[in-house]
Amino acid sequence: MNIGDPVLYQGRRYYLRGLDPMSVPDRCAVVEDAETGVEERVPIAELEPDRPGGAPWAAGV
Repeated sequence: MNIGDPVLYQGRRYYLRGLDPMSVPDRCAVVEDAETGVEERVPIAELEPDRPGGAPWAAGV
């Protein structure tokens, strides 16, 4: 995942805006809600990649 990529968190679409450094235990990400624009800090481990338009990433491609 890269900054600006769409991601899913708890089934809702967000945009990835920032990441904790690799050296930080239990890293978090800053995400922006795609509908409301509200930013949140969430655990990176709970994020899933998402594609524009809502299509899931193709496995094994």
